[in-house]
Amino acid sequence: MWIQTPGAVNDRLMLLGTPKNIVYLVKGDRYMLVGGGGQWMVPELVRQFREYRIDMDRVKYLLIGHSHYDHCGIVPYMLTRYPHLQVLASTEAKRIFEMEKAQRNMRNFSRQVMQDLGLPMEFEGISLEFDKIPVSRPVSEFDRIDLGSGFGFQVIETPGHSRCSVTLYEPREKWLFPSDAMPVPVGKGDRFASTASESFIVYLDSLKKLAELDTRLCAWEHYGVMTDEDARDIVKRAMRFTIEYKRQVVEHVERNGGAEQTANWAARDFLDSTGFEFLPSHVMLHITRTVVKNALEEQVSQSDYLQFFKGKA
Repeated sequence: MWIQTPGAVNDRLMLLGTPKNIVYLVKGDRYMLVGGGGQWMVPELVRQFREYRIDMDRVKYLLIGHSHYDHCGIVPYMLTRYPHLQVLASTEAKRIFEMEKAQRNMRNFSRQVMQDLGLPMEFEGISLEFDKIPVSRPVSEFDRIDLGSGFGFQVIETPGHSRCSVTLYEPREKWLFPSDAMPVPVGKGDRFASTASESFIVYLDSLKKLAELDTRLCAWEHYGVMTDEDARDIVKRAMRFTIEYKRQVVEHVERNGGAEQTANWAARDFLDSTGFEFLPSHVMLHITRTVVKNALEEQVSQSDYLQFFKGKA
């Protein structure tokens, strides 16, 4: 099953926000928000807090999966409105959040999106400008986030989309929260949009770690949750897609005679398939130029994760 509609997924998990930008509420003895979204989500998110009667006093943690502006933009607002929240993020994300250049870029990108969407930079008297994000607790590989009564999440470092990415796994329920460390499902859930923006090899090595986990629920921060049989082999499907996508990029360069033309094709294809109006085309083109460069230079065929597929990929 592929679930994108806001509301309860089960008695421990709620999907909040919109299909394109999701924050999850995970309920244990203590509650945790997973995902830091973008400022444009705030009015709908607050409306949902009220509609679903979420007791925000029980929410102890807010976990940021990686430091991109569409995954941390609500955090300054949330800390102003709910100052008891403890922000969790990777050690590398904490370092990035402390860099003035990174803060400036995220402020400029998110402000431009808000202007493009025609949205005000405040909500209920609180500014929606991007500001410093104080990380209360840096997390890293093998750390555990305990929500009480044996329910909690293992932290897995999963770079490749972003060097600061972490994935959460709940071993008892077999839930996986990859943020953008896996390709995003699009269409009718039978296709993906690639998020291997920093390195195909590092990205696939991260997926290899996730492929070893028994997954019964996979919850992305874009386009929702897959459960049961749809989730069972989702990481291996993502690996096969990523290897095939890299091959397509290389073939496009060879067939069309240029990396820049392929980068333009890849940027348009991603934006058309995802409909991400919060991602400016010039930013996406900057990303896909790196993707094309990596596809041409990185020798994925020499990597041992291809053995997973016995010639299928």
